[in-house]
Amino acid sequence: MKKLLFTAATGMLLFLVSCKDSDTTTTTSSDNSQNEKNLANNREVYKAMETGDVSKIKEFIDKDAIDHGGNPDGSDLKGGDSIVAMLGKVRSGFSDIKMEVIADAANGDYVFSLNRLTGTTNSTPVWGMPPNTKIDSRHVDVVKIKDGKATDHWGFMDPKEMSAMMGGDPKKDNKMDPKMDHSKMDTTKK
Repeated sequence: MKKLLFTAATGMLLFLVSCKDSDTTTTTSSDNSQNEKNLANNREVYKAMETGDVSKIKEFIDKDAIDHGGNPDGSDLKGGDSIVAMLGKVRSGFSDIKMEVIADAANGDYVFSLNRLTGTTNSTPVWGMPPNTKIDSRHVDVVKIKDGKATDHWGFMDPKEMSAMMGGDPKKDNKMDPKMDHSKMDTTKK
């Protein structure tokens, strides 16, 4: 009986190993190389924000790039020079900014990173926060890359953390109004 089970299990294993799914995607070493380069470039942008040398960021951002929601009012920030200027303003608003990459991944034209931003605001207003405000937040960045340069950026932050940073009450500010029919809300950006 044991020989029969062993033979059947071995046969099944060989059958499964020999089957090849035609939809399987293979990754070439050049794909891995480009993914690693995209990750390294993305980390360089964070490093430049920490050091204050935002002039290096121009190497990694396309001249026609769009930071979706990058303006203070939530509208798109367009143009590489505008994005570099905004990142410089963010940097100058902190006395001790630190960008820690918790985890990141690249897949073709996209880089995804979970980051931790810490620092203390200084006298330069940033994000509407008063001076000496301690920041410790996590956010996700999604960056689209074409020909080695970022063309699009989307940033996502926990609304509770954002509310707390802005001096609001995270418990109060993030509750949905029970009187409002949220199923009919248009959440698409126009």
